[in-house]
Amino acid sequence: WRRGGDAGTTQAGVLPPGLTTNAVLFVDSKGKLSKNLGLAMVNPNSSNVNVSMLLRDSNGSQLGATKIVNIPSHQQVVTFVTQIFSGTSIPRDVTGTLAITSAGSSNLPVSVMGLRFRGSNFSTVPITDLSGNPGPLPTIATGVGGTGAVLLPQFVTGGGWATELVLMNTGTGIITVRVDLFNSSGNPLSATLNGHNASSFTNLNIPPGGVLILAPRDSDGDDDF
Repeated sequence: WRRGGDAGTTQAGVLPPGLTTNAVLFVDSKGKLSKNLGLAMVNPNSSNVNVSMLLRDSNGSQLGATKIVNIPSHQQVVTFVTQIFSGTSIPRDVTGTLAITSAGSSNLPVSVMGLRFRGSNFSTVPITDLSGNPGPLPTIATGVGGTGAVLLPQFVTGGGWATELVLMNTGTGIITVRVDLFNSSGNPLSATLNGHNASSFTNLNIPPGGVLILAPRDSDGDDDF
């Protein structure tokens, strides 16, 4: 992703995370330094999912009560850790961990991504998956999802933000891929990438050992990444 503004441009590279039912992230939140942890969570399942949020300090002690966040089917929740625990008795400044666990008997997996913010600057936060391998991405629609598919929990465009997608073929033969964009409600999201405006980019061929880049571009075909 890239974010541009009066303070300059910041960008970070993020790999698509695997699905998880139990994950832990590092938290470092300080109000006077504008530090916060941003979360993007996506439910790729056909049923709603509740996830529990448990915050601990650097000594491993639980802070406040466990919070439950509902993620509707095929939808996304984007929030900051300070928003999740707003109105609770936790300290304003916290250094510790955030545990995210699928709640209930269904134990359905979700996709989680974290970004560490300090003001307008941001970087990727590694996620420690404690659930092992919960299986492939469910089929979301005809030709979308299923075995071999990956899910990036956050795609941003507009308002000074932009997203560049880099797809690599590590195999020995040509592969054909498609990229589908969705908004937070799970509906198709149109964006202009490589000069084409669409929500689905299909029949994209990548030669063996090759790379395909999808990005917003100017009239000369250049991007800002």
